Amino acid sequence: MDVVLIGAGNVGTVLGRTLKQANHTIKAIWNRHPEKARLLADELGTVAVDNINALPQEADLFLLSVSDRSIQELAQQLIIKKGVLVHAAGAVSKEVLHSAAEQYGVLWPMKMIRTHMPTLGTCAIMIDANSQQSLQIIRELAGSISDQVHEADDAKRLKMHLIAAITSNFTNHLYHLAADYSQEQEIQFSWFYPLIEGVIEQIKTEHPQNVQAGPAFRGDRRTIEKHRSLLADEPVLLKIYDEMTQSILYKFGHQ
Repeated sequence: MDVVLIGAGNVGTVLGRTLKQANHTIKAIWNRHPEKARLLADELGTVAVDNINALPQEADLFLLSVSDRSIQELAQQLIIKKGVLVHAAGAVSKEVLHSAAEQYGVLWPMKMIRTHMPTLGTCAIMIDANSQQSLQIIRELAGSISDQVHEADDAKRLKMHLIAAITSNFTNHLYHLAADYSQEQEIQFSWFYPLIEGVIEQIKTEHPQNVQAGPAFRGDRRTIEKHRSLLADEPVLLKIYDEMTQSILYKFGHQ
């Protein structure tokens, strides 16, 4: 397919690389900062456009991959005469695009994406559109870069975005805090990788409830208090520890 990239940040860059590898043609790239567009255009063998109004008027798909808060603003500047306009956000309605194109929708890769990634890799992609014709085009493109493509309307995607924040962003923040504490205590955080990976492997085949462990799961309040005493000088981590502990105690009938 012929694709126009509108945005050359994390998502636009990695999707651009992935689409090129899948033998799609990147017709042009625009970015708010022209130099970023030129760098990505050089990498992908295409052209950078400085003025958003100078983008090609025809393509199979126009991919608007910018920050959530910028999607509607940029959509109001676009008039797509031929092709499907999509954004790549999980928590933004597809309807913010309705004034910019007759055919529009969403292609949301459910993954933390960073510019250094060579391609998208293994990733579930959620799609939506304002018509079956648009949906089929989006599905074909998404299916060329992922074997996990699912339909999700605005309401469902927003709920999925919440779940993604809890399962990915929140857990990563816990890893961040644990890694900082490990460093302070001169303990190698890498020693915990097998533990982390073991949980992930287990929840692929079991409900997370069935693999829970630890002092709160057992109702072991003596050990909980020992942990809390270690965190006396770590108020942020102590607060999170207490909240998580209370939730586990409640879930497993110890509260």
